[in-house]
Amino acid sequence: MLQMEQTRREDAMNEESILKIEDLHVHFQTDLGISRALNGINLEIPNKKVMGIVGESGCGKSIMALSIMQLVPPPGRLSSGRIILRQYKPEPRLVEVSALGRHSKEMRAIRGGQIGMIFQEPMTSLNPSYTIGDQIAEAVLLHHTDSKQQALNRAVETLDKVGMPSPHEVVNRYPHELSGGMRQRVMIAMALSCSPSILIADEPTTALDVTTEAQILDLIRDLQAELGMTTIFITHNLGVVAQMCDNVAVMYLGRVVEQGPVVKLFYEPLHPYTKALLNSIPRIGSSQKGKLQPIHGMVPDPYAKVIGCPFHPRCNNSKPGVCDKEVPAFTSISEDHSVRCFLYSDEVEQDDGI
Repeated sequence: MLQMEQTRREDAMNEESILKIEDLHVHFQTDLGISRALNGINLEIPNKKVMGIVGESGCGKSIMALSIMQLVPPPGRLSSGRIILRQYKPEPRLVEVSALGRHSKEMRAIRGGQIGMIFQEPMTSLNPSYTIGDQIAEAVLLHHTDSKQQALNRAVETLDKVGMPSPHEVVNRYPHELSGGMRQRVMIAMALSCSPSILIADEPTTALDVTTEAQILDLIRDLQAELGMTTIFITHNLGVVAQMCDNVAVMYLGRVVEQGPVVKLFYEPLHPYTKALLNSIPRIGSSQKGKLQPIHGMVPDPYAKVIGCPFHPRCNNSKPGVCDKEVPAFTSISEDHSVRCFLYSDEVEQDDGI
């Protein structure tokens, strides 16, 4: 039985993928109703590449990342779907992360050891009561060694790798003694301290000035190339996507609406939402005059359940009687480019209403 289950998972996952998300639904049950943060995410993350996840605030980017790490805060819960990880150490195998307990020993080994995460705001993610060295060493002690000195040495090495000035001194400092850029380097060092196979960067430059942002982005990209690490880069900044990513998934209201190589996304966008995002970007030196083209309307209330295509109330190409009735299926336009829109296919997706 276990062998049959293993074979079924292997058949369902591309050999070049390190992580697969299948029909993932995450709901928050509150006094105001059910907030559907994720509404059926299907996504494969290629190994040793940078996958960009882009979309407006509230589309579910961060919740997807927290779901992979089994860190969705209560009252949120994974209502249905699967997350499958291809582990390479200590031996190659497939693990259904979504079936593991949040506090289980196996999940704790994956979190930090196999998958590292850079959170949005380092000042709130770092503990003000502990030194930088202690906070980095904690993960090393959990996954690699029982020696406190070895763990601190690893912390110094990792800080040096991320370009931290005077890492021997920084390990004895507290978070409030560091600048924003230095704290972000600490967060990257913490995520890399156990040499994970996957790095999730959740808007790692949101609170930084443009100069420091450029340095951090260059650092992440250089480390990814040097270490051969799969990176999931979450952002709402399409300029950062163009600079950082190999492939991109565009999210809207808890669903992936378009996915493909970054070049195709910018030069051959398919979904009306993707086109609207690109049209709303100011272009320096452009000969075209006039106002920017904003996306009309607002993101629906998180407790509302939109019937039909989630983008149809804001879409200029919406088909009455079609887009407002059914959910379009995710359709492959080419081998590496897919879209969820009735402009390209009449196929509908079963909406189970959960």
